[in-house]
Amino acid sequence: MTRADKRTTSCSPNLDFLRASAVLIVYFFHLFITTNTRLPDYLGQFGVLLFFVHTSLVLMFSLERIEATEGSFFLTFYLRRLFRIYPLSIFCVSVIVLFQLPRAPWWPWSNPDLSTILANLFLYTEFMYKPVVTSVLWSLPYEVAMYIVLPFLYLAGKAYGVRGIFVLWCVAVVGAIAQPYVSSRLGVAQYAPCFIAGVASYFLGFGVQRFRLPFIGWPLTLLIAGAILGYGNHSEHEITAQWALCVLIGVTAPFFAELQLPAMRKACALIARYSYGIYLTHLHAQWTAFVLLKDSPSAVRYSVLVVLSVGLPVALYHLIEAPMVRMGARLAQRLPRTSAQSSKPTPAQRPFPIPASAAPHSTQHAAARPRAAHAPDHRHSQTTPARVQSRRRIRPACRRLADVERIGAESSVHPRDLFQHQSSLPLAGADPGQQRQDIF
Repeated sequence: MTRADKRTTSCSPNLDFLRASAVLIVYFFHLFITTNTRLPDYLGQFGVLLFFVHTSLVLMFSLERIEATEGSFFLTFYLRRLFRIYPLSIFCVSVIVLFQLPRAPWWPWSNPDLSTILANLFLYTEFMYKPVVTSVLWSLPYEVAMYIVLPFLYLAGKAYGVRGIFVLWCVAVVGAIAQPYVSSRLGVAQYAPCFIAGVASYFLGFGVQRFRLPFIGWPLTLLIAGAILGYGNHSEHEITAQWALCVLIGVTAPFFAELQLPAMRKACALIARYSYGIYLTHLHAQWTAFVLLKDSPSAVRYSVLVVLSVGLPVALYHLIEAPMVRMGARLAQRLPRTSAQSSKPTPAQRPFPIPASAAPHSTQHAAARPRAAHAPDHRHSQTTPARVQSRRRIRPACRRLADVERIGAESSVHPRDLFQHQSSLPLAGADPGQQRQDIF
């Protein structure tokens, strides 16, 4: 059984808890700033780092499903991510530019030029030194850049396992250290170790049934990770702390039991579902409630805040986000397959031809030799010795050759001549009418 066979599902309450925690940390960090209560800056960044680990881990499951369908591996992944990330961000950027909305409740409209607007629409602001039109947009170019690399990380992990991912993480750390001396446009290198931590979590066995630690350790781990970032922020080792906290989350995530409280599971799942819309719209919901309506009573302002903070993400999810995701999935299904189904039968399926005169004998073949009662069954063992595997491959071929010689003798045809005809002899122990089926 492969690693993929053992996995339960990517729909994990613990992953929902992680994503919900990330978006709520960002939301309340900005809410406190809007209401003139300044929190440490690293808290907002902590929420984004949780997003990075979560995204790369979840996308490993997505790549696993794409590979299982034998679709166009790279094109399917890139097309689906395109329709996942861009439609809603393009809509939000367009509305901000059209109505000249502020970058944040505390940051007024900046009147961007055309090149800046295009950079925001297509999410390459970081690589062109362009400012973002809304503060939360800074992280999306990094995610888009990592989308290009994630399929290769998945394939590397399948080929070399978690040790290979560890080597790539070390390479990413070296690249991040060297990045300031190479080009400031490559800021994504600073966050590459954070994304790779999520990849490592997948190959450590996230979703595989095993003995688990109690769930309470999962939120405690997130608190410890936040404390690590806080320490790094005050000790001028912020980047190192970012890498350390992401590794801590990625390495420990597979070893905690899933959240079991039904109400909390449902709440986390709902917040996680609408988290992208919450992330993109919450600043302007807060701006409307506390800046645009600053002279209104507190009850009105907080009511507007709740309505917009909930209503905007839900409406945009059902009107834009979900339909575009479904469209991307439909288009991906139409892509040509890269893993073409082979029309060539395997050795176990390939029949031996016989002459027409021997057709009456085609169903009178020798039965397969039964196993000894004391012989161990290696068919389901993952540790079958190479010698036993070799015997299992050789014995069916010997039986088929014996069948050919027997039929040739009974039909007065030399066995050598049997290979010059196109009739079929079924394998010993197989149904003569069974047709070969393509494997999907």
